[in-house]
Amino acid sequence: MDDYVANFPEDIVNEILLRCPVKSLLRFKCACKNWYALIKTPKFIQQQLKKNRSPLQLLIYNIGDILDDSCPMTLISEENSQTFLGMKYVIGYVDGLFLMEGEINSATCCALWNPATREVRSLHVPSPITYYSPNFGLGIDPLTNDYKVVYFLPNEAAVYSCRRDSWRVFKIEDFDKPPPFDKKMCRTYGSAYLNGNYYWMLTKNNINTILLFNFGREMFEEIEGPDPDPKFPYVYAVGMMLLDDSIAILNKKVFENFNYDIWVMIQAGVWNKLITFQSSPRIISCYDSSLILVTRASRLFSYNARTNKIRYIGFQHWRLQNDAASGNTGVFYYKESLITIKQQEDGELDHELNF
Repeated sequence: MDDYVANFPEDIVNEILLRCPVKSLLRFKCACKNWYALIKTPKFIQQQLKKNRSPLQLLIYNIGDILDDSCPMTLISEENSQTFLGMKYVIGYVDGLFLMEGEINSATCCALWNPATREVRSLHVPSPITYYSPNFGLGIDPLTNDYKVVYFLPNEAAVYSCRRDSWRVFKIEDFDKPPPFDKKMCRTYGSAYLNGNYYWMLTKNNINTILLFNFGREMFEEIEGPDPDPKFPYVYAVGMMLLDDSIAILNKKVFENFNYDIWVMIQAGVWNKLITFQSSPRIISCYDSSLILVTRASRLFSYNARTNKIRYIGFQHWRLQNDAASGNTGVFYYKESLITIKQQEDGELDHELNF
């Protein structure tokens, strides 16, 4: 096989492989030594993530019984699901990597997961967290390509660096001024990641406020949310979403059945109402400019807020309606990647994360 592959120009082979789906590349690593070495290089992994045009994958996870110790995560495109001890929630993804949160022995724990490579990396939270549920976020430092995890609590915050393989803990005394999160603001109502920043939506004095964490500077910042509408004072936040390259908030009017508003952040603290619409199906997720809806027949649809068009996703699952109504099921669209999160026996990160 090596002799046969050697007859092709190296640049042509590289371009062909870059356009192959992740599952094919994982098999091709066994084809010959040259391909194995190429596919493992950090440069190839990043180029493949950018150039690959394979269809987006649909991930549905169900937390099952909240008192159970297991959390089945089902990737719809595969026949077999993966089950993770203690994990309960999936918190977004970046470059094909998902962050999972759960509880083991009454203490909070989290892990990174790549469904395409089926790799899992446990992250030991620096201090036992038993009284408050931390708010986690996953992102990447755009200058160093370092994947990081952040969480905050009423009295501390911490950020984990894959490159350093360690946590940096922020205590209250480390801040120049009191941090924008406290006991009354510890509960979040949605989150999103964009361009090296992670955003949480919190409520402060019945007004939405945004907490931002910059993964490059490793700093928190507070941003004002949209001004309350005097005509509809009783509004609660449903979630956050991305509209093209902007952060947006999805609000629901309490006394207006099925009425929603979408507000887009033009710049920090400046918001514009994009659209008001009605939706009787339950909104369970957001992707790009679309909302993912589930009907009473357990079918998934997407509603594009930019074009005002509805599209049937082509998937139906019996768990969707019942579990989504109770908040036990989540839906994500994501792009598969070769990014590795495994750790060598000596505790050092595999070299593929050192871009």
